[in-house]
Amino acid sequence: MSPDPETTRIVRSWLDEGVTQLPDRVLDTVLDQVPATPQRRATWPAWRSPFMNNFARVGLAAAAVVVVLFLGSRLFGSPSPSVGGPGVEPTATAEPSVQPSVEPSPTPVGLPEGSHALWDEGVAMTVDIPGPGWYGVPAGGILVKNDTADAPDGAGMIVFTEDLYVYADPCRWSTTTPDAPATTVDEVVSALSAQASRDASAPVDVTLDGYEGKSITLHVPDDAVFSECDQDTFGSWGVESESTPGRYSQDPGQIDELWILDVDGELVVIDTAYYEGTPAEVVDEMRAIVESTTFE
Repeated sequence: MSPDPETTRIVRSWLDEGVTQLPDRVLDTVLDQVPATPQRRATWPAWRSPFMNNFARVGLAAAAVVVVLFLGSRLFGSPSPSVGGPGVEPTATAEPSVQPSVEPSPTPVGLPEGSHALWDEGVAMTVDIPGPGWYGVPAGGILVKNDTADAPDGAGMIVFTEDLYVYADPCRWSTTTPDAPATTVDEVVSALSAQASRDASAPVDVTLDGYEGKSITLHVPDDAVFSECDQDTFGSWGVESESTPGRYSQDPGQIDELWILDVDGELVVIDTAYYEGTPAEVVDEMRAIVESTTFE
């Protein structure tokens, strides 16, 4: 089968000129060549994971490079001796000067007791881990007790340092996303307090490392059916860079204690989650971690 001359021209131009963005027609071909695997929620951390998002982008870019190189070799690679005819020497295939490579994503590991860099983007945060069994990645913004944040007895915490688009209805988040984000402590508290089905507590004043804010507790109904929600997801809020919830719940019955702070004009939200079945000492440890927070 003869190659499409226009596709040949586009691919050749891309390879020759070294541009960094694929044309749409070539990108469509690349996506057709990349195997599709049904996605499911990861068991860890199954929350927002910045390092996994970055890894996915790099992986797709590398896959695109591999497929384009393959297409290029098929479309205008060197002819074989049998095709070239008598007296035509086969042309050596040039090795690419840079081999595509993908660094493995950071793997959550058991963390030792003591000081731990919790987050380093925008507002750097350090916490003290008071006991064993906590897992995370340095500065990854997530800590999980005993490697699970799932019901019936899991526990974990996650950090956000962006303005939040708080959904009016966590189950119908795709149609109740506000036009503008909440950018202050009071705006976030007000939006969460009004959120459907969350049974929010009255906010209380808190201080962490000298910075003032408010704490509020939210609940996911015990009888919530996530499969009846948008994309099977019970979402608390979104962030500007994502089209799906930046924070969603693990299971029905989840309890979220949030510390919402203004750190030198920057909005910081620390979300700790657990269940009725989570041991009290684990909840106490998690609260102690939050209260140990220092900002840099």
